[in-house]
Formats: sequence, structure tokens, C-alpha cells
Amino acid sequence: MKNMNSLIIPDSLQTPEPVKQKTRDFFEHFQPHEIKTGAKLLLHFDEKSNAFYITCHLEGSVLSEFCDLDASLDNDEEDEMYKLNREITEDKAAYITMENDALNGRSFEDIVIEFDKTYRSEKPLKIYGGQHRLTAITKAVKTKGNILHGVRIYFELSRDQKVEIATVNNTAIAVPNDLLDRMREQLLGTELRDWCQKAGLLEKNQDFADRRSPETPTVRIIRTLIVNFYLGKEARDIEKFHEPSVCRSGGVDEEYAEARSKINWNDLALLDMGKRFGHLHKLQRQTVLGCKKDANAEFARKALSISVVASWAYAAGLFQSKPSYLDNLYAIPDNIIPPNDPLNARALSGARHKGTDPDTYRGLGTRSTPRELGRMFEVFLVLATKNKKQITAEIANAAIQSYEAKKATHEAQKALGKI
Repeated sequence: MKNMNSLIIPDSLQTPEPVKQKTRDFFEHFQPHEIKTGAKLLLHFDEKSNAFYITCHLEGSVLSEFCDLDASLDNDEEDEMYKLNREITEDKAAYITMENDALNGRSFEDIVIEFDKTYRSEKPLKIYGGQHRLTAITKAVKTKGNILHGVRIYFELSRDQKVEIATVNNTAIAVPNDLLDRMREQLLGTELRDWCQKAGLLEKNQDFADRRSPETPTVRIIRTLIVNFYLGKEARDIEKFHEPSVCRSGGVDEEYAEARSKINWNDLALLDMGKRFGHLHKLQRQTVLGCKKDANAEFARKALSISVVASWAYAAGLFQSKPSYLDNLYAIPDNIIPPNDPLNARALSGARHKGTDPDTYRGLGTRSTPRELGRMFEVFLVLATKNKKQITAEIANAAIQSYEAKKATHEAQKALGKI
């Protein structure tokens, strides 16, 4: 081992003199925490990139002042076309969590940097990986500027090395929003999962799906189911204009958070609703997949369509004060004889509003817009209040007409109310 004061170079490394000089220059400009405490730093070599680097820790205030988020390929201040970093997405849920973590003193690690003074020399720490973390650190620097963060400092990179290192450090395995929802729900507690297992929506010891599944519900689906059940209960007036809601995925959903704080997980009506929905989903799936001629996968998972989940649950909540209507809603799967499916997915797919819906419209229960949610709710409302046994094409089209008429009246009343 060669000991260059604060830098240890393994004997096996053939280290170019410019790299050694750059490390000395870096130490002169910045005093990493390790060196301040009397330790030494080891020079590493990335065999894939043929690049030299060290790992150390710098304070947030130092990173905020000297890091350059606009690193470029050709050491050119005007090089806007070939920036090496992704755009900062401050509106994304993951970034918001990261910023809150920084404000609470989070120490981040493995921010990837090249020490390069050839352009914008006042900011010689060029960021190749970790721009979101650096932005969050900068937001928190006034109160948390002394927090130490782990960095990997490269020296004397060629153009090709910059491209490779920046590409590797900006290529992440995408974490599905449904998996993020599941992890966040676990932090809140096990009540939602326990309730689903009790209601039969999950098997014993089974967890939520971590992505869209034809059989197993995701956290978002169950949150939407429960939120709309309570929204419907609170609405009460069946004659009002109704539009169910869909819970957000991948972040904090305020509507669910509010509802969750009030939930009685032992509420028999809530549990019955969960069991009834599970029964609907199970029979819908079994019936469609059992058809020899028309085993359409989307038809089979129709009950798990987010608009169907939201509107059915909203109706179940709304009908708590109307037992006869609730019975009609809950009886849908038991009124059907195979090969007919409980939700009549084919009839829903063919329903549309002439003059309003575009040719690309794929029918009821396929989108999650407020209009789609309102229309799908109206299907269950018409069926229950008209005492019908099953969904038909006539009911689906009448429900669309009814929704559009109610919406027009609702908008007109809002406009008149402003006069």
C-alpha cells in the first residue's frame, strides 16, 4: 500500500499521475469527515469503467454550495443538450417523502460525483447520480446543514466513462406503486390486511398484490373499496348527484388517511360488504374463465376494475339506509346462471353515449375518470332501485343517459348558484 498522507493507494493499482493530483486537489478544497477525524481514504478502481474513485462523507451545507446538478458530457457550460441527469420531479410522492426525510435529518448515501473544475469551477462537484437526494438536502440545509452524507467521488473521467457512470446511476429498477402502497400500509398497521383476510378478500397469511393482478386485490383497490363505502354512507340522499372517488397510488392519500382514522374494523356492516364484494369477484372470475368460447381475461377481472370497485362500494354504503336496495345489490352474483357473468362485462363494454363518447371509448368500467365512476355507480343504482335481477345492455345504456342528465342538472344548479 502506498500512503499519500490522507490517501491509501493499493499496490496493485497503476494510478495515473493526473488522478493522484486530482485527489490531492479535492482534499485541499474539501476536508471529508473521515480525514477530519484522523482516518485515511482508500482509492478504489471500477474495473468495468476503468475509473478511479473514493468514498467519503461531506456535510449537507458543503454539498448544497458546491454541487452542480447540470453536469454535461463535454465540460461545456452551454451544453444543454447532453445533460447527464434526469429532470427533478419534485411533485412525485417518492421525492416528497425524500424531502421530508432530509428535513428530519436523514443521512443519504452513495451520491455519485465527479470532482471537475474545468467548467463552472465554483461548483466542482458534478452530480451524476443522486440529484433528487441532493435537491432534498439543499431544501433542508438551513436547519440540517451539518448532516453528513455519503458520496462517491470520481476523478479524471473521459467522455465515455461519464456516459456509462451517469447511465448506470440514473437507471433504477422501477418500484411499482402498488408495492409502495403495500409497504406504506404496513407502516400504518396490519388492520387493512387483517380485515381483508377476515372478509375472504385475501387468504390466511396472504398479502396484497404488489402490482395489478387478475385475482388478488392491491392495497389501492381495498382502500378505494372502504373509502367509497363510507362516502356512500355519509351521502345518504339517493336523489343527489353522486360521483365516487378513487384512492391515489404510490403516495399518501388524504381521503383514505381520514377515513382510516375513523374505521371500526369490527363493524359488521363493513365486514359484510367486504365478504359480498369478494363473492362478486370470485363468481365473476370463475364464470368468465369457465366459458369455453369467451374466456376474456379483462372480463374475468371486471370486479377488480377500479371504477367498478369504487362505484359498487359507494352504492353499498349509500344503500345502508335502504335494506331492499342493498339486498338487490348484494344479490347480483347469485341471480346469474352460467355462462352469463354477474357483471355482464360484455354489455358494459358495449354501452356508450351517442354524440358524447369517442370511437375509442371501451365501455363502462374501463376508466377511472369522475365521469366513468359516476356512470358505473348509476348502473348499480338503476339495477337496485328498479328491482332488476341482473345487469343488461338496456340498464347500462339507461344508466349512462341518467348520469349525463343528472350531471347537466348539477352543473346548471352550480352555475345558477353563482349568480
